[in-house]
Amino acid sequence: MRQLVTPLRRYIPVGWFDWEPFGERPKSWRPDIVMFAVFLVITVLLMFPSPLVTLDHEVRMWAVEHKIQWLWDFGRTIAMVGEGEAGASVGLVFSVWCALRSRSIRPMLMFVLSFMTLAIILGMKHWLGRPLSQHPLRLAEVSPDGPMLFTYFLEGGGGVAPATAYPSGHAVNSILLFGLIVMLVGGLLPKWLRLTLLIAPPTMVFLGQLYTGQHWLTDSIAGYLLGILIIRSAKRVDWHDIPIGPLMVFEPATRKTILISTLLLVGVAITPNLPLKQALVLAAVLPTIGLIWLGLSIRAKRRLDAQSEAEGGEGEPLAAPEIPVQPKKSA
Repeated sequence: MRQLVTPLRRYIPVGWFDWEPFGERPKSWRPDIVMFAVFLVITVLLMFPSPLVTLDHEVRMWAVEHKIQWLWDFGRTIAMVGEGEAGASVGLVFSVWCALRSRSIRPMLMFVLSFMTLAIILGMKHWLGRPLSQHPLRLAEVSPDGPMLFTYFLEGGGGVAPATAYPSGHAVNSILLFGLIVMLVGGLLPKWLRLTLLIAPPTMVFLGQLYTGQHWLTDSIAGYLLGILIIRSAKRVDWHDIPIGPLMVFEPATRKTILISTLLLVGVAITPNLPLKQALVLAAVLPTIGLIWLGLSIRAKRRLDAQSEAEGGEGEPLAAPEIPVQPKKSA
């Protein structure tokens, strides 16, 4: 019996056959509209010397005046929870694990496509041009009206990328990445652990960034609003049933398919961290490899369908087996 069961464990998922994101689909757009409106109001108020800009500066100066070194070091440490590289790596591991369990690339598609929205946030940070808060005294010399948007002052940045404070990418990450992890494996976790993953990281990032001066107060608030909007949008997609076009050739996914997909995604993830020439080469090579792989897979599938049609005599191409649907679970 053991000789029979052990090989099957490599292919048969444990717990369910059809992967489906954990959590209920949001029933109303009203919270999304309210949060987006709040984000717009904050953004507009940061374009001129408003009381909100003054509040940001006062909170930052309070942190400077009450700096305690060990507490500052602790704040820097807990704020690292929002680092995109680490969070993306952990999330990718969970998505690959779900793909192996369900023999489907859909968990990886959900994670990657949702994570790609961070590119929009990055572009927004550079376009809005709000100086960072690391050096508030130096910034005050060139911007006495406070840290407003569209000023592009370099003095606030120090040795890091200048004028990219708003919104906080760490805040977005702490909501989006851990929210995606709960969507991937939330059905296997107790409720207290799901709540911990959803609440603890954003709280740690908020307190750490606020005390250490990595961001202004409203940077984090705006980041949380955008992170919640993205994760709510991801929950509205029927990832387990959405048409995936030519990628359907990879369903049900083999371990080889998942391995190649993972290698391509890792290559895409490290591309921005490479020198310009190497990054450009890799950015051209990876999509080419992916398209060639897709083309060869479609060609092999058609050949297999034709062979099956010729041998079966029924004129029906070989289709993917029907997979039972797991019971829906609510958050």
